[in-house]
Amino acid sequence: MKILVIDDDPALRDACREILRRQGHHVELAEGGRGGLALLGKFAFDVIMLDLRMPDIDGMTVLRRIIEQDPHAVVIIISGHGSIERAVEAMKLGAFDFVSKPFTPDRLRGAVEKAREKRQLILENAYLKDEIKRRSPTRMIYRSAAIEKIMDLARRVAMSDATVLLTGQSGTGKGILARIIHELSARRSSPFVAVDCSTLVPTLFESELFGHVKGSFTGADADKMGKFELSDGGTLFFDEVANISWEIQAKLLKAVEDRAVCRVGSNRLISVDTRLVAATNQNLAQAVQAGTFRQDLFYRLNVVHIELPPLKDRPEDVPVLAEYFLDRYRYRSPSRVRGFAPQAMEALARQPWPGNVRELENAVQRLAVLAGGELITLADIEAGSPAAVHSGADDGELLSLAELEKRQIIRAMNRLAGHRGEMAKALGIDRKTLRLKIRKYGLEDQGPDAD
Repeated sequence: MKILVIDDDPALRDACREILRRQGHHVELAEGGRGGLALLGKFAFDVIMLDLRMPDIDGMTVLRRIIEQDPHAVVIIISGHGSIERAVEAMKLGAFDFVSKPFTPDRLRGAVEKAREKRQLILENAYLKDEIKRRSPTRMIYRSAAIEKIMDLARRVAMSDATVLLTGQSGTGKGILARIIHELSARRSSPFVAVDCSTLVPTLFESELFGHVKGSFTGADADKMGKFELSDGGTLFFDEVANISWEIQAKLLKAVEDRAVCRVGSNRLISVDTRLVAATNQNLAQAVQAGTFRQDLFYRLNVVHIELPPLKDRPEDVPVLAEYFLDRYRYRSPSRVRGFAPQAMEALARQPWPGNVRELENAVQRLAVLAGGELITLADIEAGSPAAVHSGADDGELLSLAELEKRQIIRAMNRLAGHRGEMAKALGIDRKTLRLKIRKYGLEDQGPDAD
């Protein structure tokens, strides 16, 4: 665990550090209340050991500040013989346990072990709450009138079986809206099956959609149900439908019209009852004119058309989205991020967000890991933004994007102790890309190549 010891007695601090380090814990020391609160403002600790009598700030005051910041903080009070009553008072305020001076190594280890169990329980509860949120009905996070109109239309169309075409830039939430339409429909108890048309191998697309029988082609070792069969009674969602080849478009149209499919290698028709929702970031009408998308299929898909606006056209949604994403990621963060400073939130709302909601989510996840204090500040945002060309520069020096990237990687190394997996997540890139960039900037010796 990561443990903070706040005590004005240097001998006691050193003793705690040596005893707990031998148990495999990482221990930070603060010689008084101010130093302890400063560390707590920057980093998260699993357990805090707090002396009640300190010359700069009274321990009870420090405890109140800790509990205000984090009601689930696990605090062990260090009390002298004459302060047992105050230790009991501290327990009522939210402290977990107390040890009386002088204490033996075994007493210290026992208290910390109980605190470890408590901390583990808190983390497990947080995980379970997150899982419950993930499994709860899908919802769109918004404040804008534009999305409210879209949601009203989605509620009305969900009760029909009409095919829906969702359009809009990548990352605007088309996939979420497709799932909401399914969950609001009479088909909600049946499967919602998504097909990512941009990632399926063209040669296997027909098998994925319609299924195949054993021996129909090399590698077909058993019969397989296709997406149409799997979504029978439910909803079949075609994401990035414009990427389907002309040949498969014809077969898809026939399946939609006949409400039946034929597995690859078989002549037997299988009836299917599925509702179609399609999405694309391209203009299908223009694709029809260009001859890359079938007009008859376009008409079949474009019964009800819903277009999601880009995030830059609805800046009032940025604050509620940012708070939502921060709440999702902050408990996994090594720092004690609680929210956004007003200037930081204003800066986020002014960003163009070409990657829309998906880009904002990645940015907030990165800020939750790399922010320097309790609040995400304007400086934190500028440090991670390529647009902030003066960030980290001296006397207005103009930094190149490469230098900004290098500095951000170094910052992630320092914040995450060189843990490559966590760094890659925080920076929004995969481990291979991170490894190449570390080599590019000559940072191999900056931190351990931890997994």
